[in-house]
Amino acid sequence: MNILALDTSTSTLHLALRTDSAEECIMKENFQHSEGLLNEIVTLLERHGLEIKDLGLLVCTRGPGSFTSLRIGMATLKGFSEALGIPLVSVPTLQAIAACHSQKDIITLAVIDAKKKRYYLGLYRNGEAVCSDVDGNIDAILPVLEKEDQIIITGPDAQAFEQIVRSNLPHLKTDADSTLIPLGLKIAELGLDQYKTAGADDIGQGPVYIRRSDAEEALLQKKNGERK
Repeated sequence: MNILALDTSTSTLHLALRTDSAEECIMKENFQHSEGLLNEIVTLLERHGLEIKDLGLLVCTRGPGSFTSLRIGMATLKGFSEALGIPLVSVPTLQAIAACHSQKDIITLAVIDAKKKRYYLGLYRNGEAVCSDVDGNIDAILPVLEKEDQIIITGPDAQAFEQIVRSNLPHLKTDADSTLIPLGLKIAELGLDQYKTAGADDIGQGPVYIRRSDAEEALLQKKNGERK
């Protein structure tokens, strides 16, 4: 099966094609997803003598991450899916990041800078979520980490968050890795597993945001002000 997988949750694009062989492209920080994503997909397929219609499965991350970038990635693949009847599967961003560095029985903490002095945080052990993904800081996950002797911290902002962990939990042994990992191929792997067990996404599936948008926050503040 020819699988196209991508992650647009941050300003880095991870794009992978898995056929009889595999190739991953990583477009580093400040990649303009709205302008360059489609061209990168077509170019990658052409290198392998394929067209979009030759794909058997589409996989993307569904969040958390950048609101706009997530929508661009999912909307692009939804367009292919609906036009050509190719099944689409989306996987949680932090789960995919954690899966790239997991070790048996050790918690892996996936970290993305969420701006506004907050982080998107996901805790996973043996591929399973230890708790719900968090939009916050160390306080939100301290009850879990206090019980551990060792954790792995990964993701684009792992090393910055490691300093926060060490200052709060000096007893905890940490191993942090912020290097650009082959995330696209891991997303393809997770997506294929999910497709085999649960099938394609429902057509109504959209990005998963664990934070309200600025527009939603403004509306909520306005409503609260009107109630006073």
